[in-house]
Amino acid sequence: MQKLKIPLFIILPFLAFGASLFHGFAPVDDSFLIVENLAIRAINWENLKHFFTTYDPELYIPLVFVSFQFNYLIGELAPFNYHLTNIIIHIMNSLLVVRILTQLSTVNNQQSTNDKEVDGGLLRAKRVDSWLIVFAGLIYAVHPLNTEAVVWLAGRKDLLSGLFFFASLTFYLDFIKGNRKAYWLSITMFLLALLSKVIAVTLLGILILHWLLIIRNKEERANSQSANLLIALRFLPYIILSAIFIAVALGGKARVIASVSFIDKILVACKSTVFYIYKFLIPTDLTIIYPLQGDISLVDMRILPSVIIAIVLIMIAIKTLKRHPWITFGIGWYLVCLAPTFLNIGKANLVFFAVDRYAYLPMVGLLIVLVYIYKSIRPIAGSIIIVVLIALSINQTNTWETPDGVFRRTLSIYPESVGARVGLATILRHQNKFEEAFEVITEGVKYMDHSLLHMNAGFVYAATGQVGDAEERFRAAIDMDPSNPEPYFSLGSLFDQTGRSDEAISFYEKAVELDDSYVIARAKLGNLYLKKNQTDLAREQFEKALEWNKFSVEANEGMRRIQDLSI
Repeated sequence: MQKLKIPLFIILPFLAFGASLFHGFAPVDDSFLIVENLAIRAINWENLKHFFTTYDPELYIPLVFVSFQFNYLIGELAPFNYHLTNIIIHIMNSLLVVRILTQLSTVNNQQSTNDKEVDGGLLRAKRVDSWLIVFAGLIYAVHPLNTEAVVWLAGRKDLLSGLFFFASLTFYLDFIKGNRKAYWLSITMFLLALLSKVIAVTLLGILILHWLLIIRNKEERANSQSANLLIALRFLPYIILSAIFIAVALGGKARVIASVSFIDKILVACKSTVFYIYKFLIPTDLTIIYPLQGDISLVDMRILPSVIIAIVLIMIAIKTLKRHPWITFGIGWYLVCLAPTFLNIGKANLVFFAVDRYAYLPMVGLLIVLVYIYKSIRPIAGSIIIVVLIALSINQTNTWETPDGVFRRTLSIYPESVGARVGLATILRHQNKFEEAFEVITEGVKYMDHSLLHMNAGFVYAATGQVGDAEERFRAAIDMDPSNPEPYFSLGSLFDQTGRSDEAISFYEKAVELDDSYVIARAKLGNLYLKKNQTDLAREQFEKALEWNKFSVEANEGMRRIQDLSI
């Protein structure tokens, strides 16, 4: 089995996701993170400083950009090597999951010389079948829920953070079994995980759960205050790093977090919690967007069953705490790793209840429960399950093949999705398929009259020269969502292109008032000030734009024009 393991973990993920090697860049985020990101095109101090001092624009992911730099160094903007890197990282993660499950399943009755902790395994008296652990790892390696993280290049942040997350945990488990050097390796890996994506702070919760549920015995809980103090000191570096990176993360996510009420977050969190478990068991109808449109309330039948099931899940975790702590630990892992994603359910005045790649870390908790409950599985049955999962993953990977595929997939499942309609209409507009783009938008109004639909209808009108109709749609979008800077910028851009400079300035100013980090709006505002010979105001806008993105082509060009005027 050991000799067979590594080849399986190389071959099967390539079968599941290998078609992505021949895909291009996806229309969602890949463009501004990779294709249009000049900072990845050279590895130097200025670019590295930029990555480590800015957001993406919401997430703090400097190591992800560094990984893109190496991809660019190898093959510039050839998508193949970017996709290959994603698959390789996922393979490494799958192998680390197997190692972690193996470490957790090993019963070790030796006590640590520091605090006399007992390292319990997944079974107290009987070892877990090694094939079951390999089977669980293969589920992780080929599961369709992981398609988005692997196939979407922007999903690199989840893969890379997961790599260092799992590495940190496996070093920590080595440490508590007596390898003292592994402790600082675990801290180092934890730092790298946080620099890849702040979701890695959940590792602290996993370590605490492992200590509370698995390590401590009743005598230690009752009598050993000194042991508890040593444990607290052991966790201190993880706590400090977590606090720092949570503060950093909130700086980029403040507006998104505040966009949905607390009660709505709780209700949607229940739906999300149950949904991911369902899709783990039956991974069909997966898509890039899972919309939850309209009013959200406890009595809503889209919400109420999930609330009930989520409460039952928590009750099971509590009920099994003493007799089956590994079930509680697995459920706890799942909930702890999922919890931060509940803050990110709203964007652009829309609510979505799930994102496939958000299950990348939580899934391991479900695998822990699976390993504990089943203890063994017949190879034939396991093989059939793996083959089915691979087939589903191949199908899901193929939906990413074309720029419009992911959005058409969403609309086939959720025709009411505003986000998918906007995404598809944008692609069609860029392909000069204006009639089809407008049809996609107007069809969406039947489900929900949303400001984004009006704004994108305005884009189609503007592209076809119907300026009056475009202005009407942009103003309608502003009336429906006056706190959104996008329609103000769109209207300003329309006036800018049609020679109505004063009106354009007023709308650009409103856009940057609503969003201080709106780089392109500041650059365009600076250009209009330059045309009016208001050099000081222009310089102020260009400088503020460069504070947010020093690689902005428009802002840098504006500053060069100012310098030329001063010569």
